[in-house]
Amino acid sequence: MGELKQALDSARAAIPMTKALSSARSVERLGDFAGQLEPYGTSMMVQEFRDHLNRELAA
Repeated sequence: MGELKQALDSARAAIPMTKALSSARSVERLGDFAGQLEPYGTSMMVQEFRDHLNRELAA
């Protein structure tokens, strides 16, 4: 809906909760969200979010 920053902020806030749940479905949903960001892939905000997501989920 064009609110990229708000969507990224909300998803970033969900990462610690997802890790705490150890839920494969939650991790999958975050991955799906990251995939939906493809049209904005050149945005620095999106690149930083994806890097953060990958680091957090790998830990």
